[in-house]
Amino acid sequence: MAQIGSYIPAQTGRLGIFDAIYTRMGAADDIFKGRSTFMVELQEAAEIIHHATAKSLVILDELGRGTSTHDGLAIADATLDFFIRETKCITLFVTHYQVLCHFQQLYPDLVGNYHMSFLINEDDADSEDYEAVTFLYQLVLGMASHSYGLNVASLAGVKTNILKVASEKSKQLQQKLDSKRKMKADFLEIFHCPNEQLPDLVKGLVETA
Repeated sequence: MAQIGSYIPAQTGRLGIFDAIYTRMGAADDIFKGRSTFMVELQEAAEIIHHATAKSLVILDELGRGTSTHDGLAIADATLDFFIRETKCITLFVTHYQVLCHFQQLYPDLVGNYHMSFLINEDDADSEDYEAVTFLYQLVLGMASHSYGLNVASLAGVKTNILKVASEKSKQLQQKLDSKRKMKADFLEIFHCPNEQLPDLVKGLVETA
């Protein structure tokens, strides 16, 4: 905004000069050219990858959402890694893939995690299935603990019976995820356990299963 002479909603700021500003936002297909939403998304991202330099500003919004979670996450992870290690430009990477937050641990001097803040209103819950949330639309440091998609669906006017079913499904998926995480932790504990302590460890895991 400063570079194009626009008003800046801030009291002070320290800004450099970019050689280019690249954005990949929105979701729309191109029927006349036979391009799906995902194809449009990737072609625009590819253009940025080929032309961005260390002096560019890159803004990527929800890269990988147009395909399966597995492939989308893989593409988002590899692309973000490329901009961090290869291009080395200032990049704003907006995503709901929480696993990508691990880049802050890999590159603590280069990467920071931020999220849009919110308040949990425990006394004003509209449903026993999910918490009542007020979105503050303020950028704060740290990874979001939850996406609160059901709350957004409620604000959008989705029927209560649909939200109830969605809430139950969300809980089931979370339980499966927690179970897999526990299995992984148990496996690592067994793998690193000294041989003489292994029988007691296995017995304890069986009793708590």
